[in-house]
Amino acid sequence: MRGLAVALLSALAVAAPAHAKPVLGITGDLPRFQTLTGQQSIVHQAFVGWGQGLSYGSPFVTLFGTLEPVPMIHLSTGARPPSKQEAITPAQIASGTGDSYLFALNQTISQWGKAIYVRPMAEMNNYGNLWSGFTKSGAAKAGHSPTDYRKAFARIYLILHGGSAATLNAKLRRLGLPGVAPDLASNPFPRLRVVWSPLAGGNPRIPANAAQNYYPGAAYVDVDGGDIFEEGLGDTAPWRDLEALYTAAVAHHRPFSVPEWGLFGVDDDLFVTHMCRFLKGHGRTEEAGFFESKPGALFDIAPKPKSKRAYHDCITPYGAALPSWAQGAAASGPATPDGPSVAFTLQGQAIASSGVSAPVGANGLEVNIAPATGVIGSAFWIRDGHSLGPMTVPSGATGLAFQTKPGAASPPIVRPTGGTDFHVVWNASDVITSAWWTRVGKMLAQIPVAAGQTAIAMTQG
Repeated sequence: MRGLAVALLSALAVAAPAHAKPVLGITGDLPRFQTLTGQQSIVHQAFVGWGQGLSYGSPFVTLFGTLEPVPMIHLSTGARPPSKQEAITPAQIASGTGDSYLFALNQTISQWGKAIYVRPMAEMNNYGNLWSGFTKSGAAKAGHSPTDYRKAFARIYLILHGGSAATLNAKLRRLGLPGVAPDLASNPFPRLRVVWSPLAGGNPRIPANAAQNYYPGAAYVDVDGGDIFEEGLGDTAPWRDLEALYTAAVAHHRPFSVPEWGLFGVDDDLFVTHMCRFLKGHGRTEEAGFFESKPGALFDIAPKPKSKRAYHDCITPYGAALPSWAQGAAASGPATPDGPSVAFTLQGQAIASSGVSAPVGANGLEVNIAPATGVIGSAFWIRDGHSLGPMTVPSGATGLAFQTKPGAASPPIVRPTGGTDFHVVWNASDVITSAWWTRVGKMLAQIPVAAGQTAIAMTQG
């Protein structure tokens, strides 16, 4: 009975209030959509390819900042554009092939420190998506089966939420999946909400491609969901299938969302008013995001006067304000960095507001010093020997304190005569592996590093 009580309490903690209004979201141009419909969008969605935010495109933290108040990141398996190929399969994600990218996203979510949704590989039951399980004809795709998808989704969920390697590996072993080496930043619910959202009805409509075949289990989902679109006139969308997804969310004791809903090239106010009724009658729905606000797009609401009017009159007034779980996270500001950071010093004293967090993927630090004065002229984050760009150095700084984990500290090392560059390298476990001085690019002196060292500091003495 005690176990049952604990389970019930856990379910209640995760479930949304039974009669709450949903927050409203948008994919595309948020200010433009507000002009069109009057909607105060809370959730702003962006779609990213595999590796985007780390190996190409704007860094994750920069991207997140363009999607406030609450970003929603759809994570796909697509390769870097203009390629239309797949960078990684669900089976490969499950096996750990994509862990370095997921580690980077975990760290950036921690650095972000605010509310955020992540949707891994949505509409997996839609053959048009690279990560789908079946072709249009119903043929199975190797490495993309519902089983592959479930395991990949669970791995993504666990890594993004993070925790110690020991805890994560115990959970991964239970799934028959390989473990991870480093401890990861903790990104707890409700600040991070991982969304599972198939297409209502699916395509092809065969039993093997049914949405629930792809469900990884409630232990690996924060918010259930479903996407729905109107492609004809007269409200012909698959509402029964969306209702079934909602019913399943209730059974899973999870909140519900409609991350994508819209009109494919048609102007149908009946569909919009049906969505309004759905939201009002399904109080566990915490978020509904319209797709999309983009001039010239088939889904854009601007050239659909009847739908736009219905949206303005019924959907917009029903939207909720920023929810309490997002207000608390946002008010706290960015979390204390869980990863590497540096603070600059002057005469051994910390310079106020000089702390700088390492960008995702950095594993090295290089500091350039004027030999005559000892003043730091520039500093760079490094990844595998290549610069990730300069950081802001306070004027007159003559030293620094570097740490790979919060709270770590080390007595400062005095710069040797003639030293012009200070270098530090650390590994994926945030342990410093080497440090050295150079003089105009030539080795001057190796700095001894202790086993497990996570901090190092330098000064002019």
